[in-house]
Amino acid sequence: MLKYFYRFLIFVVILAVTTEVVLRYKYGFCNSPLYISDPDFEYIYAPDQDVKRFGYRVQTNSFSMRNEEVLPSDSIVILLIGDSVVNGGSLTDQDSIASTLLEKRFLKDFGTRVRVLNISAGSWGPDNIAAYLKKYGTFKARLMCLVTSSHDAYDIMSHQSPVGIDPGWPDKQYKVALYELWDRYRWIFFYYFNTWFFAPTIEKNPERALLDSMKKDSLKKEELNDAGIRKPGLTFNPGYEQIYEIAKKDSIPLFIYLHPETSEIELGHFNDQGDQIIAFAIQHNIRLVNEFSLGIDPKYYRKLDVVHYNSQGQLFLANNLYPLFQEYLNLKK
Repeated sequence: MLKYFYRFLIFVVILAVTTEVVLRYKYGFCNSPLYISDPDFEYIYAPDQDVKRFGYRVQTNSFSMRNEEVLPSDSIVILLIGDSVVNGGSLTDQDSIASTLLEKRFLKDFGTRVRVLNISAGSWGPDNIAAYLKKYGTFKARLMCLVTSSHDAYDIMSHQSPVGIDPGWPDKQYKVALYELWDRYRWIFFYYFNTWFFAPTIEKNPERALLDSMKKDSLKKEELNDAGIRKPGLTFNPGYEQIYEIAKKDSIPLFIYLHPETSEIELGHFNDQGDQIIAFAIQHNIRLVNEFSLGIDPKYYRKLDVVHYNSQGQLFLANNLYPLFQEYLNLKK
């Protein structure tokens, strides 16, 4: 009997070591993009990173942008600002995000280095963005594009950084991949356990069920209902006005690119929060690009995701922005 126990123990050890190696070297565990806290805009990716996670490369420069380093010689600069939709996160490769695609396309078509600076972070609202611009400036930009969604209308900073508190915002690497798998992704196991064994109780809408299972007691709580994601802010996000004033002060043309959630695609129009963003743009005479008019489709979203682009969606965004950027910069072939 004892020898069977030892065999089982050896099997468990071999399995654990094999899993640890696979998680580290195939999936990039213990090599996550890290975050830093900031007193002005809460948090952002740590600067000067170059990591590979889930097979995707994530690179940041000294300003925590998902770009190569900003150089003094950069004379044509566009600010592409937003949240995780623009950032892409660790599920989007550096070469697949819209900002990289646009820089490469401008260089190919015009032989000119046009910088499309990706200033963004997951769950940022417009006030986070405005605080970043106030702190670091506008980098001699000729154009500013705010990519936003309906839920940003009430996504207001709490000035309580989740970095190092919530596993989704790590400030240091895990030392054991198996522990990271459990600490950060155990909701996946619970979700599929419920799906397999308690299927009748699962929501018919898989997006709703998955998002609910992902919820944590973090500092950025949100609710998903039939009208889309709802953030807890009580007033319209002041960041829209602040970004407008920053652009006006530095004489930078600004336009808003309004990206719908999948629930809004089902509705065929933006919800009441999106309508408020549209009203703000009209009131301030800001050009607003409505993504519905560009043929947005659920195929451009990650599977079981309510707002984030997949790689095809990032290309869709880049293709939509390219002629607009070209128009503002007055570049001609």
